[in-house]
Amino acid sequence: MTKVRIDEDGNQRKEQQTMCTFKDEQTVMVCDVAIGQVRERLQEAFGEAIQYTTVHGKGTLVQASSTTDATRFQAVTREAIATSQEASLEM
Repeated sequence: MTKVRIDEDGNQRKEQQTMCTFKDEQTVMVCDVAIGQVRERLQEAFGEAIQYTTVHGKGTLVQASSTTDATRFQAVTREAIATSQEASLEM
């Protein structure tokens, strides 16, 4: 979600409000804005070891298998979310 605010000089500034929330080490709720980037990056890193479940009105629940390296899963996911947020601010 993008929020527009007016800074002290009267200029409009876009601020990205993330709707992506880590539930635990291997589960994250990903917002619609970021899911494409997250899917792409996780597919590259882990192949079929990731499960995606659409949750109406909330986004997509992304779950890594128990054999997935949780630290790497989080790092790849956070990077993909950040990339998608940066891209949406440039629009």
